[in-house]
Amino acid sequence: MNIGIFGGSFNPIHIGHLIIANFFISNFNLDQCYLVPNHKSPFKIEDQEQIADQFRLEMINLAIEGNPKLQVDTYEIEKGGISYSFETVLHFKNKFNSPNLFFLIGTDQAKKFTLWKNWETILENCYLVVARRDFEPISKDFVPNDFHNSIFFLQNPIIEISSTLIRDLVQKGKSIDYLVPEKVKNYIYRNNLYLKR
Repeated sequence: MNIGIFGGSFNPIHIGHLIIANFFISNFNLDQCYLVPNHKSPFKIEDQEQIADQFRLEMINLAIEGNPKLQVDTYEIEKGGISYSFETVLHFKNKFNSPNLFFLIGTDQAKKFTLWKNWETILENCYLVVARRDFEPISKDFVPNDFHNSIFFLQNPIIEISSTLIRDLVQKGKSIDYLVPEKVKNYIYRNNLYLKR
């Protein structure tokens, strides 16, 4: 069984996330891909723009509705505190009976990967899949040679959509049509999310 782990703040989830998830599922023949919204990123501890967990969860569920290969896992939210990826990987290792785990990160995260807490634990328990965020080339040298066999690169299109862009457009009263799923867009407007207080 091949299981994909796609973590992030999803604040909010957008079309770019879904396209990357689709390539992740297809390229690695995943039986399931789990979107794992974090509670608090160790790199964004003072993030003032992160909305309540429940809002983000509901938007993810709306976005993946009807796609049986995409699921949401609430482990990091339920655990609370800072979300460390090595703990999430171990959670999935325990949740499934010795699956092939594939953990997705972006090239921007790969460059700082060895700064992550217990990063070796991640590579000892799963494959690391790096999605391209820009056209800058990247090699496996962001980790020591011993771990190169655990690294794969996702052949994905570069998608210049970000959650920051969505939030900025909403704050400015501009359209977010086609940048997020229709149900997510309606949810954002209905709940007055991302408006300046």
